[in-house]
Amino acid sequence: MPWLVFDEEGRSAEPVRRYLIDFVARYNRPGSVRSYAFDLLRWWRWLRVVNVPWNQATPAEGRDFALWLGATVKVPNAARTVSTATAGTINPITKKPYLDDRYKPRTIRHSNAVIRSFYTFWIETGEGPLINPVPLARSECRRPHAHHNPLDPYRGEGRLRYIPKIPRRRPRQMSDERWNELFAALRSNRDRALVALAISNGARASELLGMKGADVDWGDQLVRVVRKGAQTEQWLPASAEAFIWVRLYQWRKRYTVTAAATGRHRAMQAAVRRRTAHQLAMALSRMVHRV
Repeated sequence: MPWLVFDEEGRSAEPVRRYLIDFVARYNRPGSVRSYAFDLLRWWRWLRVVNVPWNQATPAEGRDFALWLGATVKVPNAARTVSTATAGTINPITKKPYLDDRYKPRTIRHSNAVIRSFYTFWIETGEGPLINPVPLARSECRRPHAHHNPLDPYRGEGRLRYIPKIPRRRPRQMSDERWNELFAALRSNRDRALVALAISNGARASELLGMKGADVDWGDQLVRVVRKGAQTEQWLPASAEAFIWVRLYQWRKRYTVTAAATGRHRAMQAAVRRRTAHQLAMALSRMVHRV
């Protein structure tokens, strides 16, 4: 098990351990296991404070726990230093709020979903409680989508009862001037290549950093990445500008990607061989003319 939850006596919490084993068996990633384990650890500690066994929790405890998450202040791992002045404020450039010391609505919603999943597992096994402390919000209709107008979109059913509302966020955008400032602030062609690839095809940074020498198709202007969720390979198109920055980065290092078998399974930065500056200049010129 990549993550376990321990009780106050230093022993592994057996109900959580068995649930996480089932969670891992459903091919969830270690990061998801860690997130679920920390949410259950928070719930486990709260039940200990209110002196309620885990298998005797009712919707009243689920309601009180949701209210406590919305009102409490997180215990910091370390004292704030630089972020003291910006905590809870809005970044004037990106319009993105800085994190503060309170739990966000998305965190509360995720915590409730994890707790409900945990108790659903034990209810299905028949060895746990019969009541889920995180109930669903019952609608006035007896069945989902009763008397639904086919001209109207369907509304989500089965929402949890004690969840905060999340305000709708408008997509953030960046003007051409801001984009030019961002690109000019990057210190190397490597960073410019990564940013240009991420902007042009929407790949995650971890996916781009995991690229190998054989994952670049210069002819069709495609890059191959391993997707985060399904762990499957996928070829993504990228802009001509992104490929130019990749080539400039390699040219700066006097390297170029090799197709040799020794380089196909190494990172793109390592799967290289030296060439003369004239050969690189000719390759870059051909690529620019092709674009």
